[in-house]
Amino acid sequence: MSPVLTAPAEAPPAPRERPGYLAVGSATFLGYLFTAILGLIVVLLASSAGIGLIQEPGTGRGLFAHYDIWSWAAEACVALLVVPATALMVGHQLRTRTGWEVGFGTLVLTLLFAGYAPGLALTPLYGATGVVSLLVATVILRRAARPSGGEPRTALGQLPRRLRRPVAIAVAVAVPLMAVYVLGYAVTHPLQVGDSPRAAYARDAGALERFPLDLYNGGHATVTELSIVRVEGSPALQLERAGVPVRSFAWDRARAPEPREWPLRPLSVAELGSDRDGDQIELELRQGSICPPGLASLDAVWVRYTVLGMRHEQRLPLVRGPAVRCR
Repeated sequence: MSPVLTAPAEAPPAPRERPGYLAVGSATFLGYLFTAILGLIVVLLASSAGIGLIQEPGTGRGLFAHYDIWSWAAEACVALLVVPATALMVGHQLRTRTGWEVGFGTLVLTLLFAGYAPGLALTPLYGATGVVSLLVATVILRRAARPSGGEPRTALGQLPRRLRRPVAIAVAVAVPLMAVYVLGYAVTHPLQVGDSPRAAYARDAGALERFPLDLYNGGHATVTELSIVRVEGSPALQLERAGVPVRSFAWDRARAPEPREWPLRPLSVAELGSDRDGDQIELELRQGSICPPGLASLDAVWVRYTVLGMRHEQRLPLVRGPAVRCR
């Protein structure tokens, strides 16, 4: 019997080399960048329609000023829309540029952990903290990456088959509802405060001071029936009244009244029209008998108003509010 010759068995293919940190980091950065560009387009479109989605600089972190459950809910809805969109963008860039992929759920959790998906880190320190966030996301995503084809291509494909239909229906209903809520909140809370120089008054218990406050309407709907319901800050400055000054001028400067002597019309007569229409109101403040040592300032005012036939309240932080140097 002749011996049977057998071909040597082929060696198994070598595992694909894991992509480097630079490749994963650049793919993650591009995903962030494209999401930010998409978000900018949405903001510009909303702004052209008279819907302000960005608060004034210096008034806090995030898209909206946070002061009640409705503002926090609007911010949460933005996060629930932005983070999954960013995860889709980052996942697409990873597959395209590295040939590796990360599950959609892992991507979402990574971006939430990193905490700086586009639109959620509007802070003066974003230039520094954004770099830290990108490095953290890069390290996590590189460790979680698998060769392309190991994970289902679609987000729904990663769920058990029995859950795909109800989840798809829930997403189709929840996404439009959250978007409508965010836009509705922005439409009904359009007030903004202009940037004014800080007014520092000398300490004089019982003295009356006038502080000009520029109110702006960032939307298209007219705002009427304004009133200030409360203020926040040190007891050294207490709100006496608020109104619209009736400015008067005279040829003889000696007879012209001082700005603090101008009469005030009721604030309810003010009417803020559409598209950045503004008016200067004045707060008449009385220095209280209590003045803790240091700089006592007025931090925010709560304004009640009517817009689109509905009554709303909005907290307006004063970036450079009036202050008294207490001894």
